[in-house]
Amino acid sequence: MGSIAAVSPAILAAGIRKVGSGLHATHSGNSGVGVVTMSLVVAIDGPGGSGKSTVAYRLAAMLLLPMLSTGLYFRTVAWGLSSVVLPDQDDDTADINDWFDHHEVAVEGQVGLLDGRALDEELRSKRVQEVLAQVSANPTVRRRILELERAEIAKLGSCVVEGRDIGSVVWPDAVCKFYLVARLKVRLERRPEEGLQLLDRDLKDTTRYHAPLKVAEDAFVVDNSDESLDVLIARMGDLVKLRAKSC
Repeated sequence: MGSIAAVSPAILAAGIRKVGSGLHATHSGNSGVGVVTMSLVVAIDGPGGSGKSTVAYRLAAMLLLPMLSTGLYFRTVAWGLSSVVLPDQDDDTADINDWFDHHEVAVEGQVGLLDGRALDEELRSKRVQEVLAQVSANPTVRRRILELERAEIAKLGSCVVEGRDIGSVVWPDAVCKFYLVARLKVRLERRPEEGLQLLDRDLKDTTRYHAPLKVAEDAFVVDNSDESLDVLIARMGDLVKLRAKSC
């Protein structure tokens, strides 16, 4: 685990040699990126309000890579399951498997798709917020969404993926892993509609048995509280390029 705050290119290169060993991409093909010429996956994890989506979008744009926001899978499923009585997080259930077997869940850009219907503002609604943590903790939901996530990443080949367990569970062989953090006050200012639900989600995400929110051992921890976004993206981009060259 490392940090990228105020780090020079020379120290970045040294840090990369010290952090982890998973520097290989698992899928080949024409990635279509600019300075990055191999197929690669960049993982960005962190709690709500840490700025994952904004950073992932900007980093993907700089690297000319597609971006996948995996949280949209969970929010889309939460919308669909919001009228279903959910079991405890340690229970597996045929009912949820049956729901997945009869509904199509996908992510396209910044919207979720449920049976072809685009969901945008609905995914930030109170209806979703009230069940999101419970849905996300359910092992059957996590297993079925994991299948969707891995299939989409494999199809994209090269991409920037943001979520809460990308580097640790979904794609542990990601070429470069980042874990974003921010001061609580900053996070609450970014998510005023969630309020204390943000803290509740933190607790449930970090303590759940299945794929808890945590920093992957070979991830770079990025404080996204005050740093200029342009500077932050440039430093993260340098790390990705250096890691890609070392593969």
